[in-house]
This record gives sequence, C-alpha cells and structure tokens, in this order.
Amino acid sequence: MSSRIVDTYITYRIITILTKDWDEQEAYKYGIIDKKGKVLKKSKELVGSREKDSYTTLIRFIFNLKRLVEKLPGGRSKLGSYTAAAILFLREEEEEKNEKENL
Repeated sequence: MSSRIVDTYITYRIITILTKDWDEQEAYKYGIIDKKGKVLKKSKELVGSREKDSYTTLIRFIFNLKRLVEKLPGGRSKLGSYTAAAILFLREEEEEKNEKENL
C-alpha cells in the first residue's frame, strides 16, 4: 500500500472523528468517555477488542485535539470542528507542496 493511500485514510479518519459529537463516538457507546469527552476508563482498563478498537492511540490523539479545539471561540460548534479539520488538512497540503518545491 502506498504511503499516499495511508495518508489519505488517516486524514479521513482524523476529520471524521474530529467532527463527530462526543455522544456519536464509539468510545462513548462503550462508556469510555462521557458526553463531554471526559475519559471514564483508561486504555489499560479496556476489555475486549471492540473497546480497544474504539479507543486506539490515534483516536486518543484526535480526542485530545478535539478538546483543544473546543477551548477556542466557536470550537464547540459543528462549524468549529469542520473549520479545525479543514485547517489541519490544508496545512498538511501546504507542507507537502513546499516539500515538493524544495526537491
């Protein structure tokens, strides 16, 4: 699998997880986080593959990013989440463009 496909998939995952409300997350359904994203179970306390799959390292990273975005003015709204996700994506694209130009 090429690295571009992996990058695209990870970007897609980040945007979809970042823009979902807390109560729409799989981790919420398993009681790992509450409605405000507060962690109720630590990763070492998870039992079963479904719980572990709903709270991976990538997902924990995105949740931390989501909590930071929510601290910004307008960050708790859907629009704020989409804006943050778009900014992250565009920043990545700009960095990639600059790397290509420097070659």
